[in-house]
Amino acid sequence: MFRKQLIAFSGAVPALVVVLLVWRYRPQLFAHVTLPADTAADRLAFAVHWLLLPGLTLLAGIVVAGRRGFVKGAIEGTRTPDNYNLEINLRYNTNTLEQAVLAAFAWLGLALALPVGELIVIPAMAVLFAVGRVTFWIGYMLHPLARTFGMVMTVLPTLAAYGWLTWRMFGKT
Repeated sequence: MFRKQLIAFSGAVPALVVVLLVWRYRPQLFAHVTLPADTAADRLAFAVHWLLLPGLTLLAGIVVAGRRGFVKGAIEGTRTPDNYNLEINLRYNTNTLEQAVLAAFAWLGLALALPVGELIVIPAMAVLFAVGRVTFWIGYMLHPLARTFGMVMTVLPTLAAYGWLTWRMFGKT
C-alpha cells in the first residue's frame, strides 16, 4: 500500500510545482489575453469563452468512446465492456464531466468576484485543466496510478478557487 501512495505522491508533487509556476507567472504567460470590460455580462462571457477547453477535453473522450461500435464486446453499449481501453475512456469521460462542472461553477464565481485585472487566472486555469485532462487520460491508459499528475493539475486550481470563493462568502468580514 505504501508503495502505491509513494507512486501517487511522485505524480502529485510535479503537478503541484507546475500549477504553482503557472500561478506565479500567469501575467507573463497570458499577457496576450484580452481581459473583458468590467461588466457582469462581459465577465461571464469571458469565463464561458474559456470553458471551451474543458468542453473540448470532454468532447475528445466522447468521440473516442463513441467508437465503441467498432470494439468487440462493447457494441451492445454495456457499461462494463470487456475492452480495457474503452472502460478507461468511459471512466475518463465521467471524471472529466465532473471536473468540468466543478470548474464551470468556480470560474463563473471568479468571473464575478475577482477584480477585472485578476481575471487572467481563468485562462491559466483553463490551460491547466486541458493539460491536466490530457495527462490524466494518457496516464490512466498506461497505469491507474499514473493518472495522479493529471488529476492534481486539473483539480488543484478548482479547489483553490472554491476555497477562495468560500472564504470570500463566509469568512470575509
